[in-house]
Amino acid sequence: MGKTAPLYHNAKLICAVTSDNHIDCQHPVPKVPMWFLTQSLKDCERSLRPVDAYVTIGDTTSRGSQRNWELAAACFKKANPAKHIFLTVGNHDLWGDDGFEAVRQRYLTYSNAICGTDHTETWFSHTVNGYKLIFLGNTQDAGCEAHLGEEQLAWLQRELDEAGGKPAFVFCHQSLNGRHGLPRTWDREESATDPMEGGIGTESDKVEAILKAHKNVFYFSGHSHMGLCGETRKQAEGYASFEQEDGVTLVNLPSLACGNHHGDDKSMGIGVIIEVYDDRVVIRPRNFARHTMNRKVMIKDGKPYWEQMIE
Repeated sequence: MGKTAPLYHNAKLICAVTSDNHIDCQHPVPKVPMWFLTQSLKDCERSLRPVDAYVTIGDTTSRGSQRNWELAAACFKKANPAKHIFLTVGNHDLWGDDGFEAVRQRYLTYSNAICGTDHTETWFSHTVNGYKLIFLGNTQDAGCEAHLGEEQLAWLQRELDEAGGKPAFVFCHQSLNGRHGLPRTWDREESATDPMEGGIGTESDKVEAILKAHKNVFYFSGHSHMGLCGETRKQAEGYASFEQEDGVTLVNLPSLACGNHHGDDKSMGIGVIIEVYDDRVVIRPRNFARHTMNRKVMIKDGKPYWEQMIE
């Protein structure tokens, strides 16, 4: 079981990314999702090159109750994974018995406490080592879909404009509609037929247009609980965890701690390490629970990771 080390020398930015932790006091064994989250944090803490940012892509909790956030916060107190921590909001984080606004405020309160931030919205950006990290979030209850609104979409456009062509990393809990095998990969039974199911929803085309109008954009999502899928799955069934469209790289992460389906590797504990260099971006799947890099699922060009030169 090895410590994380960059693929090349002189990495400018290192980020660890996980999704769908689903911390839940009503889980049959609540310590199970807590264990996976804690292991991923401790794995990053042991990295040979310090991690600059630890990112989650939503559904840190299964429901945004105070007790669930207390359990999540307890996990983060057990390790120091990175200089920066950012928690993207997910649809489950905004579900609760006391109404959307109360749950939204609870997400902001706990997220700010865990991350040391002062966000007032579910959407925000930070520049880390000169690179934009952009986080999208719901502005109202939209069920399983996203609802971003025109103000946030205009803000996303400005943020990517400011990136000036340098690699920019956008995190949204939901993927663009119809990617990564959606809608049929939305559940185990492959019964979904609505083209929007499992994706952003009605605003997907607008987000897509903004992303594709910029160079070197990397878009990360979770939500679908699909396992790690590589070149073999792409050839056989037409979808993968890593896809590219008109210069935009789309990456869908497995659930860290809540089970996966439709994957070449359905293990829990999987996330990715982003490594940015002067001339390329490397995205390497890692099983944070087993402390190993992916070696068996070929992601791109016969390699178990994604490597893309910067235009």
